[in-house]
Amino acid sequence: MNRKENSDEMRAKQYLQTLPHKKLEYEPLGNVTPDFSIDDKIAVEVRRLNRNYKSKSNGNLISIQAPILNDTDELHKNIQLLIDEKNTKIDKNFHLYSEWWLILVDYITNEMDTQAFEKVKKIPFNKHKFTKVIILSHKGDFKAFKL
Repeated sequence: MNRKENSDEMRAKQYLQTLPHKKLEYEPLGNVTPDFSIDDKIAVEVRRLNRNYKSKSNGNLISIQAPILNDTDELHKNIQLLIDEKNTKIDKNFHLYSEWWLILVDYITNEMDTQAFEKVKKIPFNKHKFTKVIILSHKGDFKAFKL
């Protein structure tokens, strides 16, 4: 049964449609990773960027629906937590694509705080298997920061 795109996936799809490619496919392998494929070569995973913390009881991420106000370390920590989470998820199908991207739809800053992201870009990330990590605004113009 085909699953309908959630709002973050729809936002990512709209962004991906602005990039040059021949073919964009939603859930090319069904309801498993990746969320999209580009030209059958690039896999794209999508995740909401919100505040998270790891549960001490089971290690799962717990989401908090509250913005961060000018705290670069907190923003960096949350981005890295999501990269780590998605890195584990893509293991099973990693070999099927030559490149993997992660799009994080930003709900954590106030309207894609440019200063905060410029500071965060200067702090190294462990992108693991992802070639690109893109932070995308959740509304309005497609503001995007590539890490």
